[in-house]
Amino acid sequence: MTDYFYINTIFNYVILIFNMIISRVMGKMGHYDINMDSLYDIFYNMVGTIDNNNNNEIVFHKKVRIGLLTNEIPPVVYGGVATWIVNFIKMFEGDKNIDVVPIFLAYNDSLPEECYDKYPNIRVIHKEGDLKDVFKDIDICINNLWIALDTIINLKKVYPSLNIISVCHSLIRMENITNLGSCYTSNFNQQEITFQNSDCVVLISKAEEDYYKLFGYDMFDTKTCVIYNSYSPKYDKNILNVNYESDHLGYIGRHVPRKRPEIVIKAVDHLKNEVVKVYNMGVDYDKYDNEYWRELEGKYKDQLVVIPFTSDKNVKENYWKQIGINCITGIYEPFGYTICESIDRRIPVIVSNIDGPKEIIEEVKEYVFTYEVDTDNYQKDIINFSSALEKMWKTSPEERQERCEKARKCLDKLRPETIKKEWMHLINDMI
Repeated sequence: MTDYFYINTIFNYVILIFNMIISRVMGKMGHYDINMDSLYDIFYNMVGTIDNNNNNEIVFHKKVRIGLLTNEIPPVVYGGVATWIVNFIKMFEGDKNIDVVPIFLAYNDSLPEECYDKYPNIRVIHKEGDLKDVFKDIDICINNLWIALDTIINLKKVYPSLNIISVCHSLIRMENITNLGSCYTSNFNQQEITFQNSDCVVLISKAEEDYYKLFGYDMFDTKTCVIYNSYSPKYDKNILNVNYESDHLGYIGRHVPRKRPEIVIKAVDHLKNEVVKVYNMGVDYDKYDNEYWRELEGKYKDQLVVIPFTSDKNVKENYWKQIGINCITGIYEPFGYTICESIDRRIPVIVSNIDGPKEIIEEVKEYVFTYEVDTDNYQKDIINFSSALEKMWKTSPEERQERCEKARKCLDKLRPETIKKEWMHLINDMI
């Protein structure tokens, strides 16, 4: 830390004290009434200062305790939120300024015992009455719930001055539209009320911010900002043995209408390629079976390999070994962890040219294959994807490998050390 920084900090404090004295005098003279207690609080609650000589990093003057509110933490997993939670905790691990306290809402799921071992400081909300004790020493709440709305409203009643930053992992209204009115997303109004009761909403891509404004959510009296999800590359030096001669295709991820996971096998059928196999991982057969995918399995039994949803890492690793090209399809995607992992592994990708995926690959788009998504015409979407697929197949193994190496540059902006700085600035602004 430079001497200049200390001098600058002291100077700012002196100016603040001077303004307090002037305000007090002016208040007594009748120009306006000043609440000296509030000014006193402002002075003593200045938790962070920007160090202009050290990449504008925030230097905190006291330890800040974050309450990380969620109803997802592995092995309780409903989607990408669980990944975000784990990454966020890891991002601040051992930080001298920030203490992240996971807070699990156990209204619908009880917390598995293994979580107490993995996260020793985790806290659990079993009922509304737990809010007061659970949040008693929390400086700021980072909320990852869009259901259990009353929790946010009641927390504001118990601690009116506690700032709540709600992370929007996906606009549920957009999901409802693009999932053809799913029963799981028809309660999007709960998320809208959560936005209203938050002090700040973090959107995970610029595209999400555009949708947010499109729905008129920016009319709420709530601050917004864009902070990408963090992704920590695992294969900077550990280079995997990718078969760049393989034309086998893969899709890995959730199976909902907006993802259009069947586009891959439909394109192979459209191109009349009877040699290539399609590995599709993520089909959920558990609750209601899956009539549609049972039908696809039968129709394309010689080419389609369906791998049911699983959290088994060995099964997932085997998936990556079977494919030569990974496919990112869909008509709405806020961010896209799968794109990051594909690029990190140096596996050739075909990416939908929309929303979060488009932003992730923005500076390396000449090194990946994209297709123009047609949200309104399903058959045209298959044709567009097929066109990109043909180009990929015609690319030599050597060029595929070279492209994959160069594409990894897009991960730099998502590295935890970069995303962490953005969160530090926001936390400081909100406190």
